[in-house]
Amino acid sequence: MNNKKLFLIDAYTILYQGYYAFIKKPLLTSKGINTSPILNFTSLLMNLLNEEKPSYMATIFDYSNQIIRKKEYHKYKDHRKKKPKDISIAIPYLIKILKSFRIYFLYAKYGYEADDVIGTIAKKAEKKGYMIYIITLDKDFCQLVTKNIKIYRPPFKGEPKRILGIEEIKENFGVSSPKKVIDLWSMMGDSSDNIPGLPGIGEKKAKEFIQKYGSLEKFLNSTHHLRGKIKKNIEKNKKLGFLSKKLATIVTNIPLFYFHEEKFYIKKPNWNSIEKIFLELEFKILLKKAYQYYLYKNSF
Repeated sequence: MNNKKLFLIDAYTILYQGYYAFIKKPLLTSKGINTSPILNFTSLLMNLLNEEKPSYMATIFDYSNQIIRKKEYHKYKDHRKKKPKDISIAIPYLIKILKSFRIYFLYAKYGYEADDVIGTIAKKAEKKGYMIYIITLDKDFCQLVTKNIKIYRPPFKGEPKRILGIEEIKENFGVSSPKKVIDLWSMMGDSSDNIPGLPGIGEKKAKEFIQKYGSLEKFLNSTHHLRGKIKKNIEKNKKLGFLSKKLATIVTNIPLFYFHEEKFYIKKPNWNSIEKIFLELEFKILLKKAYQYYLYKNSF
């Protein structure tokens, strides 16, 4: 059994999940602070620490809107709304919590996104014999799944947590391997990231073409087999297909990003700091779970 497990938390998807879950009736402290995003994240964190008892973990944040993909395609994520004020307010509190639990956190840099940082760390850790669990609700990460890299999907909309491996990805997306998810987005596009895809190609057609040709590249090199309007549209927009694949592909080799095991190791938490921030946020129930974990970490 592989005891070297690394948990990588995609910070913003978890924060946004909490924000939108209570958007009509946010959870406020007695001082009026909206704790919905941070409560959702902290609840997940307490469950992970107490149930999974990980030794290695990191939380990854996006840093800015200066994304290298926007240089390739200026409309990339162009429809995204500005970060809500309550998310921005939540970040400093989350940082205090992570520091109190002595959990490593880092930011995306050099124009890359959190997806790329997570992808790079996951691949480097895999080479060192780790089993990696990416905690996220973002379907883009499915392309990274291997026998040693899995998606840890937290409870969502009444559904229990799910661990997604190779077979689950193949079944969910109707593809022959997780890597083919990239080809799927390349053909049909992805509205969440504003990836254009190929004109006239929906999910059904994209799956058919991937099954028949195997990849976007082989499909675009076989357009002579097509007929009518779809042939004309595809041949006219081949560059858009290649661009879409580049935008959809998570970078897994960011320069100057390394996997130093000692940084990711979770040390014994600072109870005084935990108690202070939890009481400030009025997380009384979670404080009990935090103490349970504190006792566990101090038992060896």
